[in-house]
Amino acid sequence: MRYLSRFLLLTAGFALIAAGLMMWRATGFSFEGVWFFDNGYRPHALHLLILGLAMVPPALWEIFLLEHQQQNNGR
Repeated sequence: MRYLSRFLLLTAGFALIAAGLMMWRATGFSFEGVWFFDNGYRPHALHLLILGLAMVPPALWEIFLLEHQQQNNGR
């Protein structure tokens, strides 16, 4: 149960990466509309991609940290 929130964050991060890449591919890898005021304040595919890339390393770090703590408590 301790790992559930971390694994959900990790899953959401990878889902955002996949969705961002697919959406960016659908627009032909265009950078048009990356800025919010340029795009009618709608998110661009790169925003999802960057958010996903920002979520994965901290979630993995937390999982590794919990695993390390569990191994040290068992000794």
